[in-house]
Amino acid sequence: MRRIFINYRRQDSEGYVGRLYDHLVQHFDPAGVFMDVDSIEPGADFIHTLRAAVAETDVLLAVIGPNWLTITDEAGQPRLQRADDFVRIEIAAALEQGKLIIPALVGGAKMPPSSALPDDIAALAHRNAVELTHQRFAFDAQQLVEAIKEAVPADPSFKTRPDPQTLRRKEEMLKAVRDDLVNATTSPLYVYRTAQGYFPVPGEGSPDANILFLGESPGKAEAEQGRPFCGPSGEILSELLASIGLQREDVYITNLLLDHPPDNHEPQPDELAFYTPLVDRILDIIQPAVIATLGRFATHYVLGKFDLLERRGKMTDLHGKLIKARMPYGEIHVVPMIHPAVVTYRPTQKAELKRDFQKLKLFV
Repeated sequence: MRRIFINYRRQDSEGYVGRLYDHLVQHFDPAGVFMDVDSIEPGADFIHTLRAAVAETDVLLAVIGPNWLTITDEAGQPRLQRADDFVRIEIAAALEQGKLIIPALVGGAKMPPSSALPDDIAALAHRNAVELTHQRFAFDAQQLVEAIKEAVPADPSFKTRPDPQTLRRKEEMLKAVRDDLVNATTSPLYVYRTAQGYFPVPGEGSPDANILFLGESPGKAEAEQGRPFCGPSGEILSELLASIGLQREDVYITNLLLDHPPDNHEPQPDELAFYTPLVDRILDIIQPAVIATLGRFATHYVLGKFDLLERRGKMTDLHGKLIKARMPYGEIHVVPMIHPAVVTYRPTQKAELKRDFQKLKLFV
């Protein structure tokens, strides 16, 4: 989760800050966007408290309005020149701690020169600023969102940008899963697959995807091509991915069963017992931050795998929820969703599925 700290003066930019906060929480987890430090306990060292709050964030947005530099206290002294000024303390802490600092200019404000700033925050003048205008606020705020996403990974604790060697290693490991599947003569569906001339369908996409989609089983079209979600359900999935700015190659797509079952029957116990260890290998290789489960079989398998209380829930209650779980490599989220195939015979469900997809924006 990206953590964003909004630094501002109420008398200078409060109206803009409210709009900015509303825009940010549409794209980032609201729990990770901070506008104000919670109440400071009586007797607590407020400078230590503010520095600690900044230390827990990834990005500090310094919102600068037209009066940011000149606002005075009751004695007529510029507040920014006071050593106990909250705005100054927060910016100084972010500079000292090496945080990403983005000045956001509002109300026609200009970036103050370093000569006008106290020594401990003079370096703020060297940070490249963004401008949030009243006329183009939504566009400007979206540009800021994209800059934050580019600069800070969704979960830097375990999902940084991979190096070429890591990608090659993961590709080789996924190929090994595919080879094992091709030669899986003991699979309950092996005889049917070979008799029909079908291909196994282990999955496709980025070997280091942040988001992994897990469906139920490949259909006939998928087995003929050896690719998951390439029929009508795949068209719906691609459209939903585009709605959050993603393409298929940005994610990884697979199923609980990695072969097409006769008559599209529901996964049977012996089939699940055979294929889920292969699915678990895929999860261990890719190490996604999010597992989006498509349909009740995938949802109940994943929730049961992590022994989560939600495993007893119904899809009508679970879909669209962000459920925390833990893998050996770190904390992840499980996001149950309606299977896209449902939309092919129940089009009214598409709007609901699209709303659930918006939850994934937090991890893009």
